[in-house]
This record gives sequence, C-alpha cells and structure tokens, in this order.
Amino acid sequence: MSERGNKILYVVLSLLLAIVFWLYVDNEQGNTTSVRFTGIPIDFIGADDTLPNRNLMLTSGSDATIDLRISGPRSMVSGLDKSDIRVQVDLSAINAAGQYTRSCSIYYPDTVDSSRINVDYRSRTAVTVQVSPLYSKTVPVTVVTTNNEVADGYIYMADRLSADPSSLTLRGREEDVAPIASARVVIDLTGASSTVQQEYEYELLDSEGNVVAVDGDIRISERRIAVTAPIYMIKELPLTVKFKQSPGSMETDARWELSEETITVAGEPASLEGVEELSLGEVDLSQLLSNTEEQVLEIPLPAGCVNQSGYSTTTLTVRFRNLATRNLTVSNFIPVGLAEGQVFDRVTRSLDVTLRGPAEELEEVTEEDVRIMVDLTEYGSGTVSVPVKILVDGHENLVGAIGSYTVTCKISS
Repeated sequence: MSERGNKILYVVLSLLLAIVFWLYVDNEQGNTTSVRFTGIPIDFIGADDTLPNRNLMLTSGSDATIDLRISGPRSMVSGLDKSDIRVQVDLSAINAAGQYTRSCSIYYPDTVDSSRINVDYRSRTAVTVQVSPLYSKTVPVTVVTTNNEVADGYIYMADRLSADPSSLTLRGREEDVAPIASARVVIDLTGASSTVQQEYEYELLDSEGNVVAVDGDIRISERRIAVTAPIYMIKELPLTVKFKQSPGSMETDARWELSEETITVAGEPASLEGVEELSLGEVDLSQLLSNTEEQVLEIPLPAGCVNQSGYSTTTLTVRFRNLATRNLTVSNFIPVGLAEGQVFDRVTRSLDVTLRGPAEELEEVTEEDVRIMVDLTEYGSGTVSVPVKILVDGHENLVGAIGSYTVTCKISS
C-alpha cells in the first residue's frame, strides 16, 4: 500500500475510534440530559373493574395529572414522549367508601433501563381520591319512529318491533343516575321496503321525557341498541278450492261459493313474492250428502306471514243442480286382493247405499248394477272391518254412490 493510502486508512480509523469513544463517554460517563413533561394523566388501577364489583366507584380525583422532570443518558431520555410514561395509582385494595390517599408509581417503556433514569422533579407523589357507593338502576328502552311512510305495497309491523337489549343498566352516583327514567331510540322508516335491522345510538330521558345529559361518571351496560323493525310485503290473495270428483259428484253438476273469497296477508318478501293464491285444500264432493252443503274451511297462511283481514276461516257452500238421490240395498260383494289360499266370508250381508245422479238415470239403476268392491290387500286372517268402494255399472258415469261405507268380513286360510 502506498504512503498516501496508509494516511487515509489511519484517518478513517481515528475518526471511528473517536466516535465510539464519544458515544461511550456520552452514555457511561455522566453525559446526561433532562426533559420536562406536564399534564401526564394518571391511570387508576381497579377503578373500572375491582371497585364496581364491590359496588363502589371513584367519584373524585380521577382527573388528576402529574408533572415530571427526568434526567438520564441523552440517547435514552431525549427520545421519550409524554405518552411513553405511565403513572399509576392502585385502588384495588379499597373495600369501602371513603377518602383515600394512594402513592403514584412511574413506569417507562420496556426498552428503557429505568435504573438509569432519575426523577428530578414531580408535582405530586400521591393522589387523594374519594370512593363512593355505586348506585345501580335499570331503565327500559323505547323505540320511536319519526316517519312510518314505508314503500307502496309494504306495511310496518309495529307490534313486532324489537330492541336488543330491551333495557339498560346504569351505574354511578345516585344523584346522577336516579333522574334517568328511560332510554329512547329514534328511527326513520321513510320508503323502507325490507325489514330494518340496525344498531342505533340512544338518548336518556327523565320521567317527563326531557333529554338528560350524562358524563363519564355514569357507566351504562350498552353503548348501542340493536333494533329490528319488520317491514312486510302486503298482498290480497284469492282463496281457491280443489274438488275430488266421482260419478254423481262432478264439479260440473255443482255450483260453489266462499263466504270470504280473498284474504290480505303480510310477510317477508321472500315468503310472498311467488304466492298468487291460497289453496284451502281438496273437498270430496261424494262426501256432501245433500243438495246444499256448507263446510267451514281453515285458511292456511304462508310460513311466517300474518293475517291482516281478521278472519281465519271461510264457509264453502256447494249446491248440486238437477240431481236426485235414491237408496238401494246391495248385496253384490266383490272381494279383491286376497292372498293365495285365503277365503272371504261376509259378516255384513248387505249395505244400504245412497246413489246420486240425474233422476231419469237413477230410475234405471238396478241392484245388479251396483257392486261393493272389498279390497283386502292389506289384511291378514281374522274378522276385520274394511272400507269399501261402491261401483255403478252401465250408466255412463252419471250415477255414483255418496257417503262412506264399511263392511265386516272374515278372512280365513
């Protein structure tokens, strides 16, 4: 290496050694600095959990602050901010109301060696606090709507409104909490076309409905209220009936009407959007025995829907036109469905059967035209009572039996 290169190397090494030596002296040999902090808030340990659990609360002294002047190594102290310093007062040992003086403890960040920090000045070493009994009160939550003009074709179901929670628990000094009588949530439903589900802020009211301003000394169980305001679709639906037909009991031979032909219901759009009518079920015309029959039918509602019309049944009136009835005693039994080796024996020897159809056709029906079909497919051996089907032959399906019939028979092997 040249002489010039050696000189440059020596200069660089000398500069590095000088910097290291300066840092050592600054850090280790008392090259300190001081910093002043004002208005550091004090954290009261146990004020938010331990004291309330003992039905106590901190009522004065909680706003106390402290001023500090600290000194230490420049590299350690100069980087500190007021928010890095924690001052704590421990109240967790207090078990009764009263006035207490408790010392302040100072804490630094974990990255700081607190043994090398000196407190040159502090505005206080302790804090005097007042601890009072904690007063508790539960008040109801009410929900008020400022406008109920929901979208056309929809209805606000006020009776199904819900608030969660439905009450609030307030805790604090009695003079602050006692005047509060309720909590009120205000919502606007203008133009709503679906159920409103939202969290809302609330206001506290006195017994006369005036808003009560509260401060941080009152602890409230919830900050917001979850409100569900049901907005339902509303629809007028026609009522329909399906008829089971058979000879002598055809729908073309009957006139029918419902005392209530439609019903108005309300429900969530998902429950009603595809519904255009309500079926009342099936009515077997052969079970209507007189020329004019009335039946009260229950009106089934779509799942989750609410009846808005006020009635839950309708009366079906059926009138048969140009038909007559005739009674015949029939003994023509036709057993079917017997297993191999089974023998059918009548206990019931004959049936009185009522037929319905046009008068001229009925006159031509003979006992031989009527068969009593006994289906024994599902029966084993023994004496059984079996429902039967009445068949009328040779009258172009114009004549049929009405009513229900059973016979008793014996099945043997």
